[in-house]
Amino acid sequence: MPSCLLAAVCAAAAGASPRDDEKKPVPLYTNDDLRRVAPYRDETGVNSKPAAAPAPEARARGDLGQGEPYWRREADRLRDRLRPLRERAAELRLKIEERRRLPRAPLSGGPQVAAMERRLRALEERIREAESRFEDRARRERAMPGWLR
Repeated sequence: MPSCLLAAVCAAAAGASPRDDEKKPVPLYTNDDLRRVAPYRDETGVNSKPAAAPAPEARARGDLGQGEPYWRREADRLRDRLRPLRERAAELRLKIEERRRLPRAPLSGGPQVAAMERRLRALEERIREAESRFEDRARRERAMPGWLR
């Protein structure tokens, strides 16, 4: 049985005509339709007013009260806290590279290099977690991304 005939038989069995797969016409709305629904316009919330307007200083600070100076200080504090970790990670990378360059070292660098690589991964993970927590907190408190740089 050809596939187009099979589709027509299945469509007929389902109670649909074979032309149902064609596009249906898009409804056309006119000004008469808009006049007819205009009395119900307020039901959509278009004219609703907030219960209380936020204070002007709250709007200037942002929704949760922390402005740009606060977030810039927090970003600087985070960088200061992470600086020693980053320096330690850089030192470990250098040591690993030096060990691997030794002519008598095995290809993988030996157990000492493996231990240093584990410490390096742990340091990098701590750095990523601290940055991620800070970014999540800033996002939740609606800090602008440029404030964190």
